[in-house]
Amino acid sequence: MQIDGRKCHAVQYEIGNPVTASKMTRHKLSAALYAPLRVVLLEDMQGRGVFEYDRPSTLFGQYDDERVTKVGRYLDAALETVLRKAAE
Repeated sequence: MQIDGRKCHAVQYEIGNPVTASKMTRHKLSAALYAPLRVVLLEDMQGRGVFEYDRPSTLFGQYDDERVTKVGRYLDAALETVLRKAAE
């Protein structure tokens, strides 16, 4: 953002658990492309903190394997819970 003269406050986190990742990659090794998950915390135009991330069920659901998608849905709920607590 500084290239075009704007100042931006943002940080990216990679979060994950190798055991959880293995529950997917044992069925679809290419699921490792999206594990660990990435979450960005950024400051919006009004100065508020905003979390941005791709829903794990969408990322892992693309593999058309219910065993992988199930873990993605679990991660949707877990990630939302953690981010809501962090925002308090």
